Amino acid sequence: MPIAAALLGLIAGHLLALFLDRFYSDAPLGGPLVRCSACRSPVRPVYLLPLLGYLWHRGRCPDCGQRWPIRVLLLPPASALVFVLAALTSDEWAPTILGGLFAAIFLALMTTDLERRLIPNRIVYPAMLLAMAVSWAWPDRGVAQAFAGGGLAFAIMLAVFIVSLGHFGFGDVKMATLMGLVAGFPAMTVGLFFTAISAGLVAALLLLTGVMRRGQYIPYGPFIALGGIISLFWGSAIIDWYRG
Repeated sequence: MPIAAALLGLIAGHLLALFLDRFYSDAPLGGPLVRCSACRSPVRPVYLLPLLGYLWHRGRCPDCGQRWPIRVLLLPPASALVFVLAALTSDEWAPTILGGLFAAIFLALMTTDLERRLIPNRIVYPAMLLAMAVSWAWPDRGVAQAFAGGGLAFAIMLAVFIVSLGHFGFGDVKMATLMGLVAGFPAMTVGLFFTAISAGLVAALLLLTGVMRRGQYIPYGPFIALGGIISLFWGSAIIDWYRG
């Protein structure tokens, strides 16, 4: 199962990397596939295989010479990794595929936040609808837990958004709500905990080293993605361990 899950993750990550530019704008999601967002050169057969096109042309468009974003190289293997983690934490295919898919979506949202300081509605809203639609399919939680997790995460992060005075984006609220819908209650509390701890530690390190100044913006999406993946795969186990 882990080997098959890794192949599925590699394909899912490659498709996300291939379509990700279309989620940044109001451009139609349909139409011919393009590899380069600069010259809009069409996809060649070698690009349809994960990683091969990037390595074959050394990370540059063969038509205009524009360097491709590093996510084209990193997103497929990262997605393969989270699919393997999903397989290792479950012995059934349904939660493996769902867990790997939502973890890959968290990785894609992390990428967009790092690249553009943007969490696209074209990704997060359909992902939230999908999380609600399949909330009955998880073996260890039900519909009520999913909606409770999403509602509580939305309420907590909305309060943070209000008191942050512009240092916290509403896209982060939506991404945390997705975490709650996917992980459910109470596992989403683990995700929010790791989100806050990891963000605080990284911010403190950047301040101490002088890389970042006080009041400077720091993308919060990567920490929500980390918390979402942890709560998705190990949230219930961590809570059971904490309760003894």
